[in-house]
Amino acid sequence: MASGSIKKEANGTWMFVVDIKDETGKRKQKRRRGFKSRKEAQAELTKLLNDVNDGTYIEPVKTTLGEYMLTWLDSKHDNMSRLTIDSYRSYIKNHVAPSIGHVALSKLSPLDIQKLVTDLRSKKDHKGRSLSASTIQRIFNIVVTSLNNAKKMQLIKENVAKLIDKPKIKKKKIEVWDVDEIRVFLDGMYDNRHYICFHLALLTGMRQGEILGLSWKNIDYEKKLIHVTQTLSHDRKEINHGAKSHAGVRSISINEKDVAELKRHAHRIEEEKEKAGEELYEDRGLVVCTNIGRPVFADTIGKMFRKYYRKFNVTPIRFHDLRHTHASLLLKQGVHPKIVSERLGHSSVTITLDTYSHLLPNMQEEAASGLGNLIFSDPQKNEL
Repeated sequence: MASGSIKKEANGTWMFVVDIKDETGKRKQKRRRGFKSRKEAQAELTKLLNDVNDGTYIEPVKTTLGEYMLTWLDSKHDNMSRLTIDSYRSYIKNHVAPSIGHVALSKLSPLDIQKLVTDLRSKKDHKGRSLSASTIQRIFNIVVTSLNNAKKMQLIKENVAKLIDKPKIKKKKIEVWDVDEIRVFLDGMYDNRHYICFHLALLTGMRQGEILGLSWKNIDYEKKLIHVTQTLSHDRKEINHGAKSHAGVRSISINEKDVAELKRHAHRIEEEKEKAGEELYEDRGLVVCTNIGRPVFADTIGKMFRKYYRKFNVTPIRFHDLRHTHASLLLKQGVHPKIVSERLGHSSVTITLDTYSHLLPNMQEEAASGLGNLIFSDPQKNEL
């Protein structure tokens, strides 16, 4: 059993000394000073002794939160993409470190985490804009995840970040196009060399990175399937095998029109390849590529998208909203949410329902009306 003693120091403050056995059985003395009263020192001593005797005592480390988080991040290279690692490192260095990065990991408290959230909410970027709620929540989640690992490694006794409320994100209203707007946009874009990019977004619900990383070898014309197995990184430097989630690796059924447009686009690619010549053309097997075969920047597609929706005077939306448009139209047609979820590559049908249920305000009304007709309609009238 560990034991300790309390005494008053010359400056009027109180301290305690406790004898602790390490893993080898050797005794070590731990001192803590600066308590304002004997009662305060006694409370801390009792807490420490309880932890030691219960076997839950963890030796305090001098490593700061900032140092620990960067070390933790270095251990994640096999589990995260390069871009994710880079973005996490930026969040740690630019946001966590200036706020509470200097705090010793062993002395971190809920108040420190709350201070971080408060600092993030008042922070401005280089353009004078406040950090978005999603960015603040993302940084908070990174801290929580890293501290979960610290607890697992027995560097801390408790993840104090879990003791405060998670920053909330106000759900943004999803904007989608109606059928007329889709027709106007696709008709206007038809002769553009990147038409297929927008066609696939609207007709398959694929994410932008999935479309830009799509390979010809993953298209099965005979079975009318697109196999989503890889994505293009946002900076266009690498093809990432797999998808956003396990469910993201999937097969999407396409129709005859989709097949025809893919074949039309393939013919264009062959013409460009012949025109550029073997020495200049870099054939990487990508469906969406530059006129010499290289991957296309996501920003290039985004700028093109904004240019043309303004030109055709349709509702201004994000490229990602083409995916939302695809999903909402399927649900309005009565397609089962599980099928929609599978096409989108959601990890759970719950995500699909949570995301798109508000787009269908008449569904409950139709359900109630249909049930009433089923139960209370006159069978004899129905037979006439």
